[in-house]
Amino acid sequence: MRPAVNLNLLFTELPWPERFDAAARAGFDRVELPWPPLAPDEVIRLTRAAGLRVVLLNSDAGDLDAGERGYSNDPRLTGRWRRRLREAVDLAVDLDCPLVNVLAGRRLPDIGDDAQHDCLADNLAWAAEVAETAGRTLVVEPINDHDIPGYLLPRVADVLALLDRLGHDRVRLQLDTYHVAAMGDAVGPAVAKVGARLGHVQIADFPGRHEPGTGDLDLDALLAALDRVGYSGALGLEYVPTGPSAASLAAVTAAYPRLRPSPERVR
Repeated sequence: MRPAVNLNLLFTELPWPERFDAAARAGFDRVELPWPPLAPDEVIRLTRAAGLRVVLLNSDAGDLDAGERGYSNDPRLTGRWRRRLREAVDLAVDLDCPLVNVLAGRRLPDIGDDAQHDCLADNLAWAAEVAETAGRTLVVEPINDHDIPGYLLPRVADVLALLDRLGHDRVRLQLDTYHVAAMGDAVGPAVAKVGARLGHVQIADFPGRHEPGTGDLDLDALLAALDRVGYSGALGLEYVPTGPSAASLAAVTAAYPRLRPSPERVR
């Protein structure tokens, strides 16, 4: 397991083009990206120039500033969603990024829940084939419905039910410790429940969504649970730092040796 810096929540004191090199200067060689706010060619250039590897890329989730959190559940937007998903997979291939994260979306008041779940499952079944052809894997994340009211899949059990319905190995669960804890669930047992279907892990403490050590997260217990299920993927540091990002990362890696990067540059 190797740490990866989430460039959406860390280094926000810098313009987007400067965050890649900042992560590298902090000693990291792996990063996560949302749907990039930069042109794909620019993302590729900046990633390579900094000697970084992108371990997770979000597919387009709509207008986040307006409160959208995905639209894969909206049958009126299926054509747009599939175009964007294919673009994300293509970018993942160009970046040699193994994972594409898909957000389910908030419940739509004018469409029944069953129709939304059907739309989500149909879109993911289609997308799984696209991902498999490209050698990528999709991950779906439970997001707590306290911070994001009406989110369609707020609990780990909700995503596992979706995975059962799909039955496709190219769709797995992304576990964010903050969202799990925010729903009142224990993180260690959640990891055990997901088991081999765990595709990616993101770490933030609860409450507050700040760096490990600021809340109730037992990071050592989490890492032990991940060891027990054989997880060997990245550990995304997706938290809101309480101070400058570089100093926060330095403090976290000093306190938790297993989160220390051992860079293997890809220049």
